[in-house]
Amino acid sequence: MTHDAPEPETLEQLVAERVGTGRDMTWRQFEDRAVDEESGHKPSRDTLWKIGNGKPTKIDRRVVGAVAAGLELPLRRVQLAAAYQLTGLLVSEVSGADVLHRPGADPDGPLVREALRDGEG
Repeated sequence: MTHDAPEPETLEQLVAERVGTGRDMTWRQFEDRAVDEESGHKPSRDTLWKIGNGKPTKIDRRVVGAVAAGLELPLRRVQLAAAYQLTGLLVSEVSGADVLHRPGADPDGPLVREALRDGEG
């Protein structure tokens, strides 16, 4: 019996599921909380709204950090969602290392194992 892997999360989904009318927080609350812990960057309400509504906007690591803080989610979870949304690629952990790959590709294949072994030496 095979199980389909769940669809990876996107940054848009993380925001849309938690922010707005009838959700856990209002846009104003999200904006107030969305401050990147590392840089202190605070994206505009417009940028945050565009992310949650799937509209084009500039996203960098400071914005990703601010979204994580605003949603009170682990930074890594938000980083992975942003990576998938922006590139269509997934990140899987193999032998303690992160491996970037296409959906459906085996991140634990022989070439990956060989590359990880070569990187140790």
